[in-house]
Amino acid sequence: MPREPRQEDLLQELYSTGLLVGLLVDAELARIGVPRALFSFIGWISWLQPVTPSALAAETGLPPTTIRDYVRRLVERGDVSKTPNPIDGRSYHLVLTPKGQKVANDGWPAVEAAFQRLERNLERPAAEHLTALRELRRAVQVALESQETERSTSSAGRRN
Repeated sequence: MPREPRQEDLLQELYSTGLLVGLLVDAELARIGVPRALFSFIGWISWLQPVTPSALAAETGLPPTTIRDYVRRLVERGDVSKTPNPIDGRSYHLVLTPKGQKVANDGWPAVEAAFQRLERNLERPAAEHLTALRELRRAVQVALESQETERSTSSAGRRN
């Protein structure tokens, strides 16, 4: 007998939905021959460029160590270049190279195809879901930040 739904099930639904979206988009990318590795991350850079790694971390919620790893891989692949940040000179901006922009452009039809497959099955307009998901993403980011603050405060207390 199925159990009664709980509010906390929202997290399972979000997690599973993210995995399913990845499968849907990855299948479309494979169908048109575009590499799926870090495609979504390239999309964020394309959308925000020129963008600093810290701004990318704030927008995506990815930890700085993951951002550094992804950037290293994309620079090595020739998809992204680092340009000095004119504001402070210590940090850098990320910009897609022509090769990286080609990956983003070539992959966009896969995103559109995946969206069309999804949209046919929505019961409400996509814009309503988008608004709710952006709210949820911000809430998850704030929850992660508060978790990190608690962890830092807790470990500082243990050292004293």
